[in-house]
Amino acid sequence: MFSHARQKQRFVTLHRYLGLTAALFLIITGITGALLAYYHELDEWLNPTLFFTPQTASQQGDNYLPASELYHAAQQYSARYGGNISTVALDFSPGKSLRYYVSGSEQFNRVFINPYTAEVMGSRTWGDLSQGIGNLPGFIYKLHYTLWLPDRWGVLLLGIIALLWTLDCFIAIATTLPVSKQPSLRQFFSRWQQSFKMRWHSRGFSFHFLLHRAAGLWLWALLFIFAWSSVAFNLRDVYKPVTNTLFSAAPAAPVTGHQLPPMNIDQALNAARQARGAAIQQQAQQQPEQPIHSGRERSLRYIASANTFQYRFHSSRDVDADIARSVVYIDAHNGELLASYWPSGQYSATTVTQWLYALHMAEVFGWPYQLLVCLLGLMVAYFSYSGVKIWWHKRRKRR
Repeated sequence: MFSHARQKQRFVTLHRYLGLTAALFLIITGITGALLAYYHELDEWLNPTLFFTPQTASQQGDNYLPASELYHAAQQYSARYGGNISTVALDFSPGKSLRYYVSGSEQFNRVFINPYTAEVMGSRTWGDLSQGIGNLPGFIYKLHYTLWLPDRWGVLLLGIIALLWTLDCFIAIATTLPVSKQPSLRQFFSRWQQSFKMRWHSRGFSFHFLLHRAAGLWLWALLFIFAWSSVAFNLRDVYKPVTNTLFSAAPAAPVTGHQLPPMNIDQALNAARQARGAAIQQQAQQQPEQPIHSGRERSLRYIASANTFQYRFHSSRDVDADIARSVVYIDAHNGELLASYWPSGQYSATTVTQWLYALHMAEVFGWPYQLLVCLLGLMVAYFSYSGVKIWWHKRRKRR
């Protein structure tokens, strides 16, 4: 509560100029974010020949070829065009292709393999509209977090905007607080609740002003989560120190310290699966009241600089039922378990970060939350539009 209107006006002015600075960017990211709530559905709908095999789930079930054979097929195809693949895809799903990420090729950066036959189903440069409308979801995705600006300038710019948005979440709250020279808690809540009310019969400027203020309060918690998670995605140098100060941070990924030759794919995959079991047993001894159950695999990646294999899989510690973010690291030469990282219940900083990611990307709570995220993106765009409209109306009145 403010004792003088002048005190409140300082926050109103600051909110106005922060909002005007971020308005255009938030309109773009709000609209694109609304579409990205259904990114996977759009991508599969536009690219059925890339994502769905001729063999249906009922015809083939899980009769997949070995992961190493599929990896080598993708690697050989990519090598013809100067590409390289460092990650073995393991996220098998009946009736669907396997997707591999390619580096070094000027022709494409994704290749899709039929897991039943090892045939190449197609390739693409993700987000490149010149290759067809099928890349539209990727184009929108990249526009959402980089504005398609080169050399990470877009990532940095939107990270700064996200930081201003996070700050403005608290300033916006202050602009809704009442002014009273004789403050009391009861009077404060009595007067502040007026800011939460919307008069739907109002028109013109009044309608936009009241909805801007009331809906901003209704959705404040979600708006803050999306603002701060945007900082986590685009401005890690700010997000990590803050989060690691407030919460316990996970140690850095391990390094072997030697350059002994790595195992082949089949050996590494067997070693990684054994290491997964060992890691689960270790956690069971440390936290017997919270047993871990493992699920489907995601990927096996060779990290040459550390001479390790990174093995990703789904576990009961993942915050989402489908996205696999549990990780173990093994020595690439002998398969020794070096470290395990769980998305939740191990390091509080990791738990917070994983929840922010999952909430931002609509990976939790099923279709109702997915729809909510879509609508929230549209509301973010509306808040920016209405904020500019309110400023312009007041500016014209002062003339």
